[in-house]
Amino acid sequence: MFLLAHLIAGLLIGKIFGNYITALLGALILDIDHLIPYIKHNIIFNFKKFWKTITNSKDPYGNQRNYLHSIFSWIIISFVIILFNFYIGLVFSLAYFSHLLLDALDSSDFYPFYPLRYNLKGPIKYLSIEEHIFTFCLIILFLLI
Repeated sequence: MFLLAHLIAGLLIGKIFGNYITALLGALILDIDHLIPYIKHNIIFNFKKFWKTITNSKDPYGNQRNYLHSIFSWIIISFVIILFNFYIGLVFSLAYFSHLLLDALDSSDFYPFYPLRYNLKGPIKYLSIEEHIFTFCLIILFLLI
């Protein structure tokens, strides 16, 4: 899913648990693994290429959703944070999982058991009308809670 859906999911979890910062961090920090191919292929410094890459459902470099977009990473990182502070770890873990869940719903390449190359493609096309409607529903849910 596009960044806005992850942002709203983080806000929703933050509102439920009263900890926006931790929830937003958990929901958004995973996407730093996108930076690796963006920097490696000089995409990040070229706005036109950058925009084309982030708005395309295909991953031309095959490694935008790797280490941090894995269930294994979620378990390890969540466990470590929970060891230090259960409450913060719980909020972070739920927000992190929301990111994985949203990515599992879209039709882009997603390898939830990375480094195993099992590709999961969800029913919602990336940046489609369906994704916009889904994101709008998340916004409505956020406003209602």
